Amino acid sequence: MSYQFTRIWSRASVVVGTGVIVLTVLVASWLGFSSEPELERFASASRILTGLIVSLAGLVVGGTMIVAGQLVSVLLDQRELLAEIHQALTAQANPASEVARRP
Repeated sequence: MSYQFTRIWSRASVVVGTGVIVLTVLVASWLGFSSEPELERFASASRILTGLIVSLAGLVVGGTMIVAGQLVSVLLDQRELLAEIHQALTAQANPASEVARRP
């Protein structure tokens, strides 16, 4: 059975999670260091605090997506390795069982 969709989904989760982190860091830096007139009416401390909250939220959401994608990828890799081990053990057991049956 092929798990191609699941593998693609896990890779996409890692990519999207990385994108979320990068995007929130960019938004946070824009909030903290922008000199636009619309943002000048707010105190710089409140803009920096808002930037920290946005970046922390991005780290939590993006980090969760990355970890989930990597865990699914690890589970798929484990499944493939266990299938190879099972095939190897089955191949080793079959000749021994045939020899044991012969008188």
